[in-house]
Amino acid sequence: MDYAQRMNAFAAKCGLPAPETAAGAVVIDFNGIAVSFLDDASGGAIVLHAGIGEALGGSEGAVAREMLAANAALRERQGPILGQDPETRAFGAIRSIPLPVAEPDVLLEAVGDLVKTAASWRERLGTASDATSPLT
Repeated sequence: MDYAQRMNAFAAKCGLPAPETAAGAVVIDFNGIAVSFLDDASGGAIVLHAGIGEALGGSEGAVAREMLAANAALRERQGPILGQDPETRAFGAIRSIPLPVAEPDVLLEAVGDLVKTAASWRERLGTASDATSPLT
């Protein structure tokens, strides 16, 4: 199955209409957190991204160090990876799911973990309402 087929199956599992996948990206809102589903055709994967927001009050360096430390635990349990966009300076959570295993249940579990992680970090940063996915 390719990206479009995987996304259609995932949308059906979630009770959503079939998404428009021609642009190679789909954005779906989960409890106020926009999750981008990107077609990484060269890597044979679906990349999930959720925006977290920007660090407030000049704490960018401290937040980046905290996220780097958190990545060790997240990697150990195969969770999303936290990072910072070098251009916008916004923080986000990302996860890559290889296409061969991107069944609806696998995507649903990965999205749940991504949303939970992003929500937790948004709360920590005080950005609960101002972070968006880069595609929204």
